[in-house]
Amino acid sequence: MLTFVFLSVIILKSIAISLFFGVLLAYVIHPIYNFLVSRFRWKTTIAFLLCVGVIVVFVVPLVFFTQALVQESYLLYSLMKQKMAVGFFQGCHNQFCDSVRGFMDDPEVSYQLQEILKTATNWVIAKGSAVLLSVPKLLVHFFILFLTMFYTLRDGHLLLDKIHQLMELRRQDFIFILQRLRQIVRGVVYGYFLVAVVQGIFGALGFFLFGVSSPLFWGLVMAFLALIPYFGPAVIWVPASLFLFFEGVFQDSTSLMVKGAGLFVYSLFFVSTLDNILKSKLMGDKADVHPAIIMFGIFGGMFLFGPLGVFIGPLVLALTATVLEVYVLKSDS
Repeated sequence: MLTFVFLSVIILKSIAISLFFGVLLAYVIHPIYNFLVSRFRWKTTIAFLLCVGVIVVFVVPLVFFTQALVQESYLLYSLMKQKMAVGFFQGCHNQFCDSVRGFMDDPEVSYQLQEILKTATNWVIAKGSAVLLSVPKLLVHFFILFLTMFYTLRDGHLLLDKIHQLMELRRQDFIFILQRLRQIVRGVVYGYFLVAVVQGIFGALGFFLFGVSSPLFWGLVMAFLALIPYFGPAVIWVPASLFLFFEGVFQDSTSLMVKGAGLFVYSLFFVSTLDNILKSKLMGDKADVHPAIIMFGIFGGMFLFGPLGVFIGPLVLALTATVLEVYVLKSDS
């Protein structure tokens, strides 16, 4: 028996991420599925059409986004390399600008900055190119994700019954686990990931409107930082707005000063405040997840699964904590 279990794990290991995201996306669109089934009763057809819609919505933007990100990363590298070659604050002549130029002109500092920038840019370009080049493999994974979504939507109730039998729990304990898992998934998916995506979009839009180069790249960085408790997109937009403002001061450019101040005000109201407003609306009090679970899950998931671990890690830790909570309560009773 254990041999077959071990072989099954080995077989499913290579497609585990596709299975995971298939179940997760099925959960996210399940309310829409229930609504449509209650109206039309066509379970198989509705499940199929919803899955096709989700795949199209995800795949098409992913291709264009990856291509644009690779291009912007290279442009950012070229711009910063040009800045370092020409020098910073060339139109400015005061003690502060002279100090900055002196620091940046130091050969060791300039070399280290170029190496850091080159390494980061090469990583983004390599990963983006790998995604674009591995289209056949991606198509297989999307097909597996499609099948997982389809069968989870249509036959999810049968799967839950089987899991209930395997876990050997009382009905009320199993229902408690499902309710708690629903709250946690809602908190993690809607309260963290969706809010982070919205903050990244608004951050990129702000950078585009106020003339900051590579807005898509910085939007992606802000979306990632929005997932990390106590950091957030402010780590990016505060220095960017200050840089614009002081560059305008040193170059005696009113337009740059206005852009810097405008970016600061825009980001303060349309990026950072979204965190508090949307989380309270989307999560609710019962769906709260401890920040430590999110933070440890993000970094642990990234080390284990790569970039997709940002999504997998927090969910796995939160779900594990829920199951342990049930078993502790059961043993105490």
